[in-house]
Amino acid sequence: MNLSETYEIIKSHLLEYCDEDDYMIFHEKESTIFHLDIYWIKPNDKINFNILLTSGISSMPLETPDKNFSKYIELCILLPPDWISDDNWTQPEKNWPLTLLPKIGRYPFQNNTWLGFGHTLETNGKLPGTNFEGVIFLNSVSLDNEFLNIKYKDNNIKILIIFPLYIEELNFARNNDSLKLIELIDKANINDIIDINRKNVCKI
Repeated sequence: MNLSETYEIIKSHLLEYCDEDDYMIFHEKESTIFHLDIYWIKPNDKINFNILLTSGISSMPLETPDKNFSKYIELCILLPPDWISDDNWTQPEKNWPLTLLPKIGRYPFQNNTWLGFGHTLETNGKLPGTNFEGVIFLNSVSLDNEFLNIKYKDNNIKILIIFPLYIEELNFARNNDSLKLIELIDKANINDIIDINRKNVCKI
């Protein structure tokens, strides 16, 4: 599996859901380990939010513990429709998702590990303009399963949603269980589109 194959597969996959006019690509200028681009899929007549989707992580397989977990992943962040425009990506409080995606995408290869549903990571400080200090990897409730699973030979490229967490939520997931945190998030009717002012489900 190489980058040219996965790049074209992901591009073809996206064109099933949107027109070329609905997205643009942030091309990585300098790469380590593998080349990683990010698709920005803008709100259209099918979705009312922004999608940032990596293209490149799946060029290398992860060392997963068993076949129940996909060896090939890409990462996605969902942002509200008013989050971004063509000219405000340079603002730190707006462009942190663009810097976070490559950093997390390379994390498992730099640390001899893997990423899957329910895993959590710290962000080494608050994300700019927010009180979030960690992330959890989720299956999306805003995107359908067909979008989240990209066929490749006898494997799927699994798209995982990055969902930012407050430090109390991150600690709760680590001290208890990620599934228990996800249950609290679901109970609070919080979806996977980022809301920097959302309720902290673990703060009394």
